[in-house]
Amino acid sequence: MTSTIDPETHLGQLVRANPELAPVFESLGLDYCCGGDTALEQACKENGLAVQPTLERLADARSTDSSDLTDASLSKLVDDIVETHHEFLRSELPSLERTVRKVTRVHGQNHPELEAIESEFLALEADVMEHIADEEETVFPEIVTLDDETVRTDAEAERIRDAIDHLESDHDAAASHLEAIRDLSDDFTIPADACTSCRNMLDRLQLLEEDMHAHIHKENNVLFLDAKAVLASA
Repeated sequence: MTSTIDPETHLGQLVRANPELAPVFESLGLDYCCGGDTALEQACKENGLAVQPTLERLADARSTDSSDLTDASLSKLVDDIVETHHEFLRSELPSLERTVRKVTRVHGQNHPELEAIESEFLALEADVMEHIADEEETVFPEIVTLDDETVRTDAEAERIRDAIDHLESDHDAAASHLEAIRDLSDDFTIPADACTSCRNMLDRLQLLEEDMHAHIHKENNVLFLDAKAVLASA
């Protein structure tokens, strides 16, 4: 497999064609979502990783994800994002908020970093809930209409591009919150005196980060990229 991966291929392209590589990039700290337009070789260099061992890690990856979105329609991509990620966020964020608030209230005095984690999480939650509502009510319906190959005016096409650019900026902000939470929690390290709720909180924050990375990747490097290609070819 190493011979089939060009180190100049962008991270987002690699995960689009091979979803099973996402956990490898997660474990190596390589940003394949917001940083999906970075070539593998360049990403390795920026993160102090040797290219060949990284290629070998990728070669050892075994597929555990059957969701091949390489040739999916825009409508199918939207459905997958909403059903897989938006529904997860709507279910998980309110429950996780209660846990974060409880842990901070009980243990914040001994662990001052918890207040900062809570602040970052609440900001992330507010931004994300507004973001997914905007996507579903406004932007996604416009993107889905691109499947019908209807000719659009320059103004209509520019409006869709601007909306996509705005969503991508939202993704950058979300990624910053996620990175701050990881840093504040020392890479989700469980303290020696952690209670069950604290362990649960940190485990779920890490799972949230992983899901958000996959979510942003599907939008930035698949859905939005395909939508822009349709607009460019019109």
